[in-house]
Amino acid sequence: MLEPLVTINILSYNRKETLRITLQKVFEQDYENIEVIVVDNASPDGAPQMVAEEFPWVKLIRLEKNIGIAGWNRGFESANGEFVLLLDDDSHPEKDAIAEGLKLFKEDESIGIVAFNIFNSTFAFNETNGWSGNLWAFVSCGALIEKKKLEEVGYFDENIFIYLNELELAARFWDAGYKTVFCEKCHVVHSQSLKSRGGAKNPFASKYRYKHFFRSMSYFLLTKFPFPQCCAAFGKWILNRLIVALGFFYPVTFVSEFLRTVFSIPLYLKNRQILSLQTQRFYRYGNFFPLIDRDFFPDFKRER
Repeated sequence: MLEPLVTINILSYNRKETLRITLQKVFEQDYENIEVIVVDNASPDGAPQMVAEEFPWVKLIRLEKNIGIAGWNRGFESANGEFVLLLDDDSHPEKDAIAEGLKLFKEDESIGIVAFNIFNSTFAFNETNGWSGNLWAFVSCGALIEKKKLEEVGYFDENIFIYLNELELAARFWDAGYKTVFCEKCHVVHSQSLKSRGGAKNPFASKYRYKHFFRSMSYFLLTKFPFPQCCAAFGKWILNRLIVALGFFYPVTFVSEFLRTVFSIPLYLKNRQILSLQTQRFYRYGNFFPLIDRDFFPDFKRER
């Protein structure tokens, strides 16, 4: 019996060397029934030329400008597989990862997304440490999605440029009755490149990440929850951002992003899609994040 076709959807921007390694590793998979798509976000470093010359059997989609995570959507549109594996240009699955992920879909038809177990080889830590069971979100550098359910729910929200796009999509999957689950056996190596993403030495506590998390979480809270709940969660979120701004000397960024959010309220109102009560409860009415951001303050004691 022929195994289902899996589309490997790789989003690339300005990381030619790590993309080459990712493509080499992808074709070392034990799972053979795959097609590979590379969506290039207008890389200036020659990455698309490298793909065309060295991997001519890969479907290459070259965008005219960097559109952020929306690039994955162009890959979704071209995907022929029953399942789509999301990868960054600096991440690759271990040889048996796809096969292990597909087992979960066979066992439970309510699963929509399988989040992979991601080891960051650059910083030597597990990005999904402590994850288990049903999840609020996943990480796009390693996740398997059933295509027909994705078509039903919709692709990534293109109002989000980068970060927390997975949270927003997973919430819509839950609202449609489809779970996001963690697969410990599905291993992905994230050889995290420091190119792009603001060029910070610590990309998890950078001004670039601070800015885009500010935008993405504000959008998520103000478009997915009723006004009483979203206002309470949003107030906590603003305090979270203020604490980081004071600790890392980002006052100008804080003010500019706060004002940007205020001026974006008409867009938020236009795009409000309130989650079902059951999904709101699962996401704790938007109040699921700690007041103190542990990426910026890793030594802060855990809340009781």
